[in-house]
Parts: sequence; structure tokens; C-alpha cells
Amino acid sequence: MDIRELYRPNIRSLAPYSTARDEYRGELGIFLDANENPYDNGCNRYPDPRQRELKRRLSEIKGVAPEKIFVGNGSDEPIDLAFRVFCEPRLHNAVSIAPTYGMYKVAAAINDVPMREVPLEPDFSLDERKLLAATDGDTRLLLLCSPNNPTGNCFPRAQIERIVRTFPGIVVLDEAYIDFADTPGLLGELDRFPNLIILQTLSKAWGMAGLRLGLAFAQEEIVETLSRVKYPYNINVITQRAVLERLETSIDGQVAEIVSERERVAEA
Repeated sequence: MDIRELYRPNIRSLAPYSTARDEYRGELGIFLDANENPYDNGCNRYPDPRQRELKRRLSEIKGVAPEKIFVGNGSDEPIDLAFRVFCEPRLHNAVSIAPTYGMYKVAAAINDVPMREVPLEPDFSLDERKLLAATDGDTRLLLLCSPNNPTGNCFPRAQIERIVRTFPGIVVLDEAYIDFADTPGLLGELDRFPNLIILQTLSKAWGMAGLRLGLAFAQEEIVETLSRVKYPYNINVITQRAVLERLETSIDGQVAEIVSERERVAEA
């Protein structure tokens, strides 16, 4: 699969905005051509638009190469970017399940892309035949949330893999709640699927909802394209600094307690 064939033509030929921070490969310093205020207050320098230090740390935690990590302003940013990169307004369409995370439908509407929703079964399971049958030659995105929001259930790993292999477009797999699941997600299998984008977040298990830090994992070609389309400084200095500090702490105890309370409430 040549992923570039799925890009909108204007995205394929896009010349991105280039900043002084993009063009310099060393450690961040003082750039006279950036017109920055010279009086240091901790926020007077532009942030690294590629979040290199942050991606290095995330790479260590997630076991994914930095080149395959996109850092967004929440998960909503890469969701919106997926529509902007792959879907031509009023020509292409997207498919998702229902009920699920409402932002998929909103992002589709903002980008003028029809969204086809396939209802889950009464027990909230997914009929993959119905899902794939809802697609056609103009379907560019297929969005799955597992564990699903709001139903809370995970779809079988083998089922998700079959969908990714079968669908000829881009599958966006939202794993925002994967830290609370009983089984691992597909992040370890990322290299097997060139058309897969996996979303995760630091808002839930990591407790950083106020910092707005979302993650998209994909092949380097896709990550590079998302980076060319995003606004240059999408993650500010304070957020990058605070996230790096927070990533040095362990969340295992908190996750275990939340899972334990979930089970207790469910039993009650």
C-alpha cells in the first residue's frame, strides 16, 4: 500500500510553513531571526515545533521510535488532521461505530465529510461485516474506539486486525482508555499495518487532561505528513515542560486503584 495515494492532492504537494526551530537541528537556543523577546521569563522563546525531547521520552515509555510519534493538542487534533489529510470535502466519506466518541462526527462535519455510523450489536459487540459493508470506494477513514467510549468494552484484537488488513483506507484506532484494559492494545504491532493510526492520550491514566497532550502513532510517512499540516507551534513551552516532569512519575498505583474501584462499583 502506498499511503501517499490516499492523501488529498493539495496535501501531497503542500509546502509547509518552516520555522527557525525546524531548520536548526541542535539544542534550542537563541534565534535572532525569530524576533523573540530577549528578556528571559521562561516563556519568551518559541517552543520546539517537533517536540524532540518530549518524543524521546515518550519513545522510551511506549517502545515506539520517535519518528513514529505525533504529539497533538489533545487527541482531537490528530483526529481533525486525519480528515484534513485524507478526506476531500464532499467527495470522500468516513465510517465509524455508534455509540462512540462524539468528536469523530464533529470533526467530520467541520471538514464537510459525510460520516456513516454503524450501530453496535445489543451487547455492544461489533459486527465487522456490517462495518466493512458500510464502506465504499470513497471511504478514506474508518474510526474505531477500543476500549470504546462510552460503552467501555474492548473489541477482540483479532477482529481489529482483520479490519485493518481488509480496509483499503486509513484505520484510526482510538486507545485513549487502553491503560485501564485487561489486554494490551495494538501499539506493539504498529509496524505490521502501514494504514493504521493509533491514538492514545495523557489525559486519562496519566491525569494530564488540563495540559491537552494527545498522541498519534503511525508509520513515519504519515507522522511526517501530519506534522507538515499542523500549526507550527501546536504544543506550548509550559505544556512540554510540565509533561516531561510528569512522565518521570509512576501511574501504576493510580491505575490499579481506579480499576479496583471500577470493579467494586460494577459488582455493587
